[in-house]
Amino acid sequence: MNCPVCEKSLIVVERNKIELDWCPTCRGFWFDADEWRLLGVKDEKYNPFAYEAVRIKGEKGRKCPICGKVMEKIKVGDTILDRCPSLHGVWFDKGELGSFVNFSNSKETSTKTVKFLGEVFNIKKA
Repeated sequence: MNCPVCEKSLIVVERNKIELDWCPTCRGFWFDADEWRLLGVKDEKYNPFAYEAVRIKGEKGRKCPICGKVMEKIKVGDTILDRCPSLHGVWFDKGELGSFVNFSNSKETSTKTVKFLGEVFNIKKA
C-alpha cells in the first residue's frame, strides 16, 4: 500500500494484533476501519468514523490507499483528518496524531484509542 501524500510504500507497525500502516518518509499513518473497531472504542467523540465531512478551503484532496477515491475531510477538535468516503480508514499527517491524542486527553478521558496510539508512537501528553 502506498502513502496518499508522498506515494512511497507504507510500513506495517503492529501492537496487540492491531496494524497501522506508517510512512517513514512523511511520517503519516493510515488507520484501517477494521483496526479501529478492534480497539472497541465506545465513545463516539473519539471515533473519526462518526464525524460528518467538512469542506476545508486550501486542503488538497488525497486518495484512499485502498480504493483510490478522493478522501473527505473531517474535523476532530482542531485537527483536520483525511477519511475514506467508503470508510476504509483515516489518514493522520505528521503531527496530527499528537493533536488527536492531546484533544482526547484535554477532555480528561482515557480511551483505548489514546492509550494504543500513545504506546505505539511513544506520545506523551503535551
